[in-house]
Amino acid sequence: MSERLGGIGKTVWSELKAPGLVPAPTTREIAAIAVQPGQAVRMWGAWHAVRSVRSERQATGGLAVVLGLDEGPSLRMPAGEPLAVRGRLPEPECAPGS
Repeated sequence: MSERLGGIGKTVWSELKAPGLVPAPTTREIAAIAVQPGQAVRMWGAWHAVRSVRSERQATGGLAVVLGLDEGPSLRMPAGEPLAVRGRLPEPECAPGS
């Protein structure tokens, strides 16, 4: 393979951004105590939106977190338990005047 003069023949890559496309939310692992309403957690093989978070004492004296999910039962776990979390879910768009 021989070099070309003046840099001719180089391949250039670019990334095009399409308006209206929302990038996939990043996933991170945090302790259950740090989860906030509006985030989504990965449980039972699916993503679930968190609508409420409260803490309570376990019978052993440790701290537990109870996550109220949009679908299914509430989830009770130790406060330090790691969870896969996505950022806040987008707010639903409301029509003007509603």
